[in-house]
Parts: sequence; structure tokens; C-alpha cells
Amino acid sequence: MRYAVRVVVAGLTAVLIAGCSSHAEAKKETGTSKGASGADPTASAVQAAKRYQEAVNDDDWQRACQMRTEQFRHGSVHECVTDNAAPDAPSPSPTESDAFPPLKRADGSTVPPKQTPSDSGPDRTETGTVTAGSSVSVPATGEHPAGTGVLIQFKVVQSDNTTTVRSALRVVRENNQWLVDQAEDIDEADDAHGNPVHDALMRN
Repeated sequence: MRYAVRVVVAGLTAVLIAGCSSHAEAKKETGTSKGASGADPTASAVQAAKRYQEAVNDDDWQRACQMRTEQFRHGSVHECVTDNAAPDAPSPSPTESDAFPPLKRADGSTVPPKQTPSDSGPDRTETGTVTAGSSVSVPATGEHPAGTGVLIQFKVVQSDNTTTVRSALRVVRENNQWLVDQAEDIDEADDAHGNPVHDALMRN
């Protein structure tokens, strides 16, 4: 009789230990799954959009074109850089300089040439810090694949005028990296339905 009781007790103990172990393992797995699903999968897309706009504002077209899809570049990276980089101002040839001598006043003094805007002059354009807002999923449309839409904002200061630029960037995943496939300015009509990034990117 005592032997039978010991067998029963041993059996119950084994069941309890197995049950506790299974519960702990299940809890561990659940926690791991929740941690993975809790991460924002589009955070890197938002950061890529921000870095792209910073490169554009800095006129760093080598970097900006590398962050575009081939469709958005309309060709190779080199062609993209050539199409977007500001051309150097050509120096006048000796013939051109001779053809347009300095103007002189009636008293014989020379009229100074008209000053042009410079990097340090009053007409210089400055851009503020780029901020990237929340992201939204955007479906494929036309030549653009489905991707993530990101709101981009920054201020532009020129003389005494300050404006806020708002644009929407379509960021897509290609070859394990986020690339910009589309950029659209956000206008007042895009704000009408409360989803300006989506509406701006779906216009074209």
C-alpha cells in the first residue's frame, strides 16, 4: 500500500514539474514573438527619406542619386548627378570681354558692374533642419511600386521671406536597402482628406 502511494505521489510531482516547464517555455516564446512584432518595420524607411532630403538640400547629388531607384534617376547615377548638379558659371572669353567694355559716366568715371547674389549676400537661400514625419503605406500606381510614404518638412529662408516646404517621398525596398522612388510637393488639395502624403503620392 505504501509503495502504491509513493508511486502516485511521484507521478503527480513529475506532472507538476512538466507543466511548470511548459508554461515557462510558452511564456518565453510569447515574449520573444511580441518583442519582434513590437519593432517598427518602417523606422529605417523614415530615416532613409530624411537622409535623402538632407543630401538634396546640401546639393550632394552623388549621394542623393545613389539613394534613388533607377526609375527615379532616369538612368545611371552619373547621368542623374549631371542632370541635377548646378553648372559652373562660364568665364567670359577675351572676345566677349572686349565686346562689352565697362560703361562710363559723362565725367569719365566707370560704372561699376551690377552685383550678383553670392553665398554671403542678402539673396542667399538657406534651408533649415529636415524633419521626417510619420509613415504611411502606399500602393503601387503607374510606374511606381508599392512602398512607404514619408512626410518631409523643412524651412527655406531667403532675404526676409521664410517658407515651410512640405513634400512626400515614396520609399521602396530594393536589394536590401531603402531607396526613394518618388517625390511630390504637398499642396492644399492633398490636405483635404487628412492623408496628404498618400494623396500626393497617388496623384502621379
